[in-house]
Amino acid sequence: MAKAVFFISAFILLYTYALYPLWMWLFWRQLNQSASGDSEPSRWPSVSVIVGCYNEESFIADKIANFLGNDYPGDSELLVVSDGSTDRTAEIAKSVKNNRVRVFARWPRRGKGAAVNFAAGEARGELLIFTDANAFFAKDALRELALPFADPNVGVVTGVSRYPEETIGSVYQRYEAVLKSLEARRGIIATADGAIYALRGCLWRSYDDGLIHEFLHPIQAAIQGATSLIASNAVCIEHFSVENEFARQSRMVSQAALVLFRFLPVLVCSRCWNMVFVLISHKLLRWLTLPILTLFVVATSWLASQGGIYLIALWTQGLFGALAVCGSVAERLGMAQKAAAAYQFVRLNSAALLGLCLYLLGRVPVTWQPRGR
Repeated sequence: MAKAVFFISAFILLYTYALYPLWMWLFWRQLNQSASGDSEPSRWPSVSVIVGCYNEESFIADKIANFLGNDYPGDSELLVVSDGSTDRTAEIAKSVKNNRVRVFARWPRRGKGAAVNFAAGEARGELLIFTDANAFFAKDALRELALPFADPNVGVVTGVSRYPEETIGSVYQRYEAVLKSLEARRGIIATADGAIYALRGCLWRSYDDGLIHEFLHPIQAAIQGATSLIASNAVCIEHFSVENEFARQSRMVSQAALVLFRFLPVLVCSRCWNMVFVLISHKLLRWLTLPILTLFVVATSWLASQGGIYLIALWTQGLFGALAVCGSVAERLGMAQKAAAAYQFVRLNSAALLGLCLYLLGRVPVTWQPRGR
């Protein structure tokens, strides 16, 4: 029994982080697209940029200025929805006198999903662009997001967010971008980047306020027969504080799990097998990393007396554990975050497990806290 647990758990971990991307790289061929997105369209679609925010007075003025400074050649508007903010977010946004900027102050606070639902209903654009108050687009980002929509089969296009400083989070972002690029070869992505992505307006469907939109929209696109792509040149810089990152990660996983388990039967009935494969491989197995890793460690400890591969695995696990402890100390001392890579891996997967437990307990949070500077 211990040997079965050892090899099965080892295979799942290896598959999740290495074999799954390798499989996509080797065997997933690029879909033929009717439009490459490399040439400019004869007419640029109108876009509505949507920002749902809570207590973002330190960012909102810069966010509006960032939008007004874009070089998008078509019509564009910015919708700012202040979701029960108790600071000057709405006041600052309303002080900008520009007919391309529309500001809505809503009470009481109902969460980001409600804010986005409301804004999408008010939007006039053919493309809906979703972003955050602390995410600042490159000057050509809107143009890069819109280009792939020249193909009428494209329903979702995600951009790529970057952090202003190199951290372990930056490494994780690059890894995620690689996975999305591989998945997009089949017109699928497991999740859009909530800081910068676009949805074709005609695919919009109102949904429960508790459903996380960047996870839901690629699923909705797949169900409706549309493809999802990544625009690697559509870049934004995301400013945030890591202080509340654990709570943010657990909240996002709980909301994503709610979407996954609600729509998984729909995907199966719609025969969207590639999407089911991607969601299980990219998301569900990743969320289960910590309990699977725990089983692997327990089985290894039980079998270590037999030597060989089991003893090697035990020493490897011990080294990883030591690096995680050292990383925790390094982070507390304010040392380079790269030194805390093993610790951040454990912490990230602990947050994912907590989020999954919150979903199973029916305690999925709806409201959110801003990430701060």
